[in-house]
Amino acid sequence: MNFEAKHWIRWGIAGWVYLSAILAYFTVKDLKAASAFIFSYEVSTIVASATIFILAGIILGHLIHQVSIGLGFIIWTQQAKYFRSEYEIDKIIIKNHRGGEIQRIYSYRLGNLHALRALFTSLAMALTTVIFLAYAIQYSTAILVLLIILFVLFVIVFINYRYFYNNFNYFVANILIEFQSK
Repeated sequence: MNFEAKHWIRWGIAGWVYLSAILAYFTVKDLKAASAFIFSYEVSTIVASATIFILAGIILGHLIHQVSIGLGFIIWTQQAKYFRSEYEIDKIIIKNHRGGEIQRIYSYRLGNLHALRALFTSLAMALTTVIFLAYAIQYSTAILVLLIILFVLFVIVFINYRYFYNNFNYFVANILIEFQSK
């Protein structure tokens, strides 16, 4: 299996967002301890923590990505319709002299769709986790602000996801119409 840097970053973003939300909760909960850690000047501890954060974010982000695919394609998408349109697009790409350009645009839009759905899933999980932590451990005005920020990000990502989803479907539908009429 070939892993490119763009995959590591795409998966990492979902994981890093989730971990950042949890880290933000515990930072808000105990600002003194967080400040003491950050300003401790123990470079090896900070570098090790950052490395663990980065690697854990990529692994967790990949798992979040898989969950988002499972929810997005297996549960909510009409598989037969999706597979049929993907097969038709693949035929067009293979048979057409403009196939490479169509494939580039198709891959770009589908990649954005996958990334936004993973980010949406990550934010949903982060919101759920922070709400649980606020209920189970500690709730404060600062944590309410964190929840509001997470919710606003959740809504923004959902709106962006819907835009890219509609844009992707419009592109696929028009490619199918254009090339089936020939």
